[in-house]
Amino acid sequence: MSEDTLAAEAMERVLAFELEARAAVAQCEAAGAKVLETARQQARGIIEHAQARTVALHGRAAKQLEQCAAQLLDARLKASAEAVKQLSDPRRMRRVLERVAARLTTDAGRADVP
Repeated sequence: MSEDTLAAEAMERVLAFELEARAAVAQCEAAGAKVLETARQQARGIIEHAQARTVALHGRAAKQLEQCAAQLLDARLKASAEAVKQLSDPRRMRRVLERVAARLTTDAGRADVP
């Protein structure tokens, strides 16, 4: 065999290896793309799940806050009603006025007035 023939065969083998290498690289790129897409889908799923949990948590917290606010308002209304009831009791009002009058008419009460 001539040197040209040997060189041509060597070149053909190199080209064949190059084609095989390119095919292997293409397969690796395709496999990598699939892995990347799967990872992206999983990430989207995790984000969607986290968002759903966050929305649910906020909903429960808002409901609890509304219940607490309603209980607080109810307690304040009851306390206000009790205060109004106590202030509208004529006997209690008379006792309070008598105490105020007694304080104002004692020597200590008059010392405050110039």
